[in-house]
Parts: sequence; structure tokens; C-alpha cells
Amino acid sequence: MTVIIKYPEQNKKTNKEFFLKKEKELTNLDWAKWAGWFDTDGCFSSYVDKRNEDKKIHYKATLKLADRQPVELFSETFDVSLCYSEWQTMTPEPYRNKYTAKIYNATMHADKSHWFTENVYPYLLKEEKKKFASELLGYTPKSKTMEEWTEDEVIHYLATVIDGDGYIQVSKGSRLLSLVTVICSIDPQYLANLVALGANRINLNSKFKKKSEHLTKRGWVNKYILNIPCSKRSPHNFNFFESLIKDNVMTLDRKKEKIKKVVDSINLDKEKFKTKEMEIRS
Repeated sequence: MTVIIKYPEQNKKTNKEFFLKKEKELTNLDWAKWAGWFDTDGCFSSYVDKRNEDKKIHYKATLKLADRQPVELFSETFDVSLCYSEWQTMTPEPYRNKYTAKIYNATMHADKSHWFTENVYPYLLKEEKKKFASELLGYTPKSKTMEEWTEDEVIHYLATVIDGDGYIQVSKGSRLLSLVTVICSIDPQYLANLVALGANRINLNSKFKKKSEHLTKRGWVNKYILNIPCSKRSPHNFNFFESLIKDNVMTLDRKKEKIKKVVDSINLDKEKFKTKEMEIRS
């Protein structure tokens, strides 16, 4: 493992100053955003430091991805070291192709991981992640009810879920571009929670279905996909996608650019239609 950006080790004094500083800087939208990342690519876990005789259990919160951009943002935001590692591995069944895994990760420990988890927990939707977060904290905090989520919180949360577990299909019709954002998961209840949250808080039109099944180390698992479409002919979700391309909503520029391309195409067509309508009236 290679340390790309190194931060000094934490202590009670530096943590106290850091927590006070961040409580002024970070908002509910930031915590909703990081919850989206941890529901998809984050991990709350424990370990025993074998170098110590007391065998004390330690806890940590880690963000780990092949994309550097979100992990580096996590590293910069929370003053935790950015690391990189690579190793040889195999793709799942049935392909079994050998490839080199390249992963960036940033991990916070001890008091900082506890502080982070307390703040992000209310926005977590995946039950498995909430379970591990509760183990890290030693208690179960209160989750936000669906009615308590604001529209902006939902948008920021879904933005990073799309960044993490989503892929964006852009299609070119005879005149306009259209897109479908697809969120993948092996957890159907989680996708059902996303559908319900989006429909109830921002009037989002989405649905999910079983896509396939594949063999893992844990046995055969089902894969599900959630689709969020947008086009000129089906513009119901247009405002949602337009919100995603605003500053500081999405993290991954490569996915944001795909959405922006379609949004700009639809907006341009709207302007052409308005211009033509005004010419006809005049």
C-alpha cells in the first residue's frame, strides 16, 4: 500500500479542535452526501491490534473506491490519509478473468470515526450499514423518518448513490439525447427504500427489478437494478437531473458530465421551441 497524502496522527486535542471547526463548516447536505457514499462504497468495521496484548477492539470508517476523486475529497474533508493499493484478482463467475484491482482508500479511526458515524447515521438507508454503524458506536442512534428528509437532502444523498453504485446510459434519438440512470444492488429492500424516498420527497419516478444472479464467495446472489429515466418525451424526472449538475451535488465529474450533456440538450430544444413559438405569434 502506498500513502499518497499523509495527515498527522490524531489526538484528543487536535480532534476537539477539528470537530469544532467541522461542525461550523459541514451542513445537513454534507452528511446526506457522505451517507450516500457510505451506503454504497463505505465501510464501518472493527479490528484487533495484534501488536497490543490487551486485544482491545478498535473501530474504523473507510471509504474505498477505484475512483480517486471521491476518496481524495473524503481525505481532504476529514484530514485522513489517502492511500493506494493494487493486486491481482479475478472477476466473478461465469467470466473468471484475471485483472489488476486498483483501489484508493481513506480510513478514520477511534474518536474521529465515532464522531463521523454519529453525524452520518441519521441519513443511512441500508440496514446492513446501519447495523455495522451501530456496532461501531455502541448504540443505535435515531434515523430520519421519510417525512423528516428535506428535498435537498434527498437530492444530495441520491447524487452520491448514483456516483457510487450507479451507471448512466446516454442514448441518441433522431433529434435529442436521453438518459437512464441505473443503480445496482444485491439488496432489494435498499432499492425499495430509494424508490419510496424519491417518490415521497421529490416526486421521482423510478422502479427496480431483478436483473440477474451470480456466484460469489457467499454463494449465489440476485442482482437488482433501479432505473431513473429522463428524456424530452418523458420529462418527469428532468428537474431532478438538472439539480444533480449544480455545484457541490455530485462528486464524480465523469458521471456529472454525462448528465449535463443530456440536460443541456433538452434545454436547448426547449429554447428552440420557445423561439419558434414566438416567431409564429409575431
